[in-house]
Amino acid sequence: MPFQNSGERTLPVHGHAVNDPDRKIFAGAALVGVTVKRWFGSTTCGMKAMEQGGAQRIGFIGLGDIGFPMAMRLHQQGHKLAVWNRSPERSRAFAEMGVPVASSAAELAGMSDTVSLCLPTTVAIEEVVFGAAGMVQAKAAPRLVMDHSTISPEETRALAERLRLQTGTAWLDAPVSGGPAGARAGTLAVMAGGERRDFEFAGPVLQSLGHTVTHVGGVGMGQLAKACNQIVGFITTAAIAEGLGCAEAAGLPATVMAQIMVGGLADSAALAEYRRASAAGEPGGITGLIGAYIDLAGGHARPDYAGKLDILRKDIAIARQIARRGGRNLELLELVDAMGMRLNGR
Repeated sequence: MPFQNSGERTLPVHGHAVNDPDRKIFAGAALVGVTVKRWFGSTTCGMKAMEQGGAQRIGFIGLGDIGFPMAMRLHQQGHKLAVWNRSPERSRAFAEMGVPVASSAAELAGMSDTVSLCLPTTVAIEEVVFGAAGMVQAKAAPRLVMDHSTISPEETRALAERLRLQTGTAWLDAPVSGGPAGARAGTLAVMAGGERRDFEFAGPVLQSLGHTVTHVGGVGMGQLAKACNQIVGFITTAAIAEGLGCAEAAGLPATVMAQIMVGGLADSAALAEYRRASAAGEPGGITGLIGAYIDLAGGHARPDYAGKLDILRKDIAIARQIARRGGRNLELLELVDAMGMRLNGR
């Protein structure tokens, strides 16, 4: 079966077996076709694509804070990579390493088997895929679009169907979690929605990018999972800031408090990243956001964050829409959104 790996053991989870290579793997019985894989060593996932004419040609569009290290990781792992970015200067580092840089999204699509997208909004995706120089203008359509952006499940399904009808290209929504550090290390969590055959076709790429890769279900289900992931992540980050800020106000440095919590119930991947980034002296990312939250609780809204939390608030809006359709309130997340609104200056 796919995802087999030497040295694995299988454990029953909710009535069916999943592979567990020395770490816990969880599968949800309520979702048909859920597959969770943590990558270790060699794997046969996605080898069908390799058997038919060699390595996949991967095109990558969207070289931002997450997309740049993801694309760099693929290049470093030996994939046949080409890139294109709406801001050409972000492609320069790849050109200097000999990675082909396309002149347009259409040209990139024509030279790729799979095109990976990592863009900030649905509007940006529509422009890149369906615009005047977009992917649909390519002479030869790619086999698959793999979208690592974070947008709503409904928008994803609409984009996927539109592309399928126009070009026959399949769509796999595969948003990621883990930040730039996870992208550089290839330890992202990937939540994929689409046909199983497309998930398997994307296997070599996903193996290079992710430590935990999950096929959640059909198109849009990856985005649903990402929205729920963001709920937990955003609330956790705000809670860390509240705890560390309280400690600082009482005379215990935040960095010391963060270290005290190692291994305890209050520890988390977010707190571990805060410790790493703080020790490295990185002023932005989670370190900057937690610092801004701490200052906000003390009555000071940092002006350098004005207008910088649009993406965070966009993700919160997606989660809110999903929750309302399910008849649920997101009370803690609404508090985080209020904090973001104050920081954002609107």
